Amino acid sequence: MNLIMKAKTIREFDKQFTTVMFGYPSVEAYYEDASPYHKLKKIGIPVLCLNSLDDAFSPNHAIPVDIAKQNTNIALILTSYGGHIGFLEGLWPRKCTYMDRIFKQFVQAVFEHGRKIVTL
Repeated sequence: MNLIMKAKTIREFDKQFTTVMFGYPSVEAYYEDASPYHKLKKIGIPVLCLNSLDDAFSPNHAIPVDIAKQNTNIALILTSYGGHIGFLEGLWPRKCTYMDRIFKQFVQAVFEHGRKIVTL
């Protein structure tokens, strides 16, 4: 526990806590498994990916935009702002957020229009 509390970076925290907690042999193995990079090519159903460019845990240089473009089942939305925890709105967010609204619209569109979306 002492090493976890001394962690100064996310990588140090993941090395001391996350990899141990979830049984990964190394932080590199955890990052490889957690990354969507190799999984995007295999997605066979409509999926919406939402990421903000100011997300400290998922920086924009790490977002696999080119791979997402190659799969017609993937809709990728990148916003300038939004952080990491769901695009919260207001001082005391309790209502539907931007993320909630956009995912609801996406799911409705998939059910209403099905495979026609792929040809857009």
